[in-house]
Amino acid sequence: FYFLVIRSFVPTRESTTLHLWPPKVNTKSLLKAKIGNMATFYNLDLEAFKAKFGVDEYVNQNLRLRQFAAKYDVPEDDLIAYLRPFVMYNGWYNILSDRSFFRAIWANVYISVISIGLGGMLGVFTGTGLAGLQTRWQTYVYQTYLLQMIIPPVMVMVPTYLIFNRYLHLSNSYWNLILLNIKGGALSTMVFTSYIATIPKEIEESIEIDGGNRLHYLWHAVLPLAKTPFAVFMSIMLPLFWNDLLNGRIYLNQEKYTLMPLISSFAGQYTTNFQAIYAGLLCGLLPMIIVYLIFQKLFIRSAMAGAVKG
Repeated sequence: FYFLVIRSFVPTRESTTLHLWPPKVNTKSLLKAKIGNMATFYNLDLEAFKAKFGVDEYVNQNLRLRQFAAKYDVPEDDLIAYLRPFVMYNGWYNILSDRSFFRAIWANVYISVISIGLGGMLGVFTGTGLAGLQTRWQTYVYQTYLLQMIIPPVMVMVPTYLIFNRYLHLSNSYWNLILLNIKGGALSTMVFTSYIATIPKEIEESIEIDGGNRLHYLWHAVLPLAKTPFAVFMSIMLPLFWNDLLNGRIYLNQEKYTLMPLISSFAGQYTTNFQAIYAGLLCGLLPMIIVYLIFQKLFIRSAMAGAVKG
């Protein structure tokens, strides 16, 4: 995490050098840089740059900054003062000034919250129906869920894409990713089924004696006791939902990219803005850290569940 912070301040030109602290801008090498290279590597807005120094004509992008200062009578110190923070904080400028980044963060929150909520509820329903594996059909259904562990997602990627786009008409929709996240999975089935099976049968029997039905048992007994398996499910699946790159690139267009596909788009064919990539990754980690700090007690309880037997 420390190096990620430092790398967000390291210029792309020095990306192969190990820095333990944000490097200072080399003013000599900065004045030798070409204007076109500044626009390519640092996304310098040439129109704003010319307006800042009162230049209203075409500027040859092959000019070096020192030549630009001499030709247009711009003090080199003013030129360095303008470009130094832009070079050092280039990644943050690109991230925080780009509306698509904040839209991608919101898309991640939207997809992750719905996926965790619906996926957890479906896991509770599935676990309640399969708990104990008392009949043959329950065993068959449980084993069918476990088959997902041995089937690579790439094998079903094409038919899944065709189903979502041709039959469900979900082209370029966030619900593509949500449906992929909440589909019956081996992990959620194992977690909820194994935990709900430990709930004493006497609780269900007492609810039946009092006139309750299966829904009363689910609502008043299973759900209040399902915090621990839900925390296990959330702690494992949330990073996977949040950092999903492949599905975002497949099912979404660039204007609706989620966080990881958007950050990956900073790597172009001819140049890569490493400052923007590391700044974006750092901003993307902060919500995850906040979530884990808020729910850390629940996560610790879920990790210790079953470790000590009374």
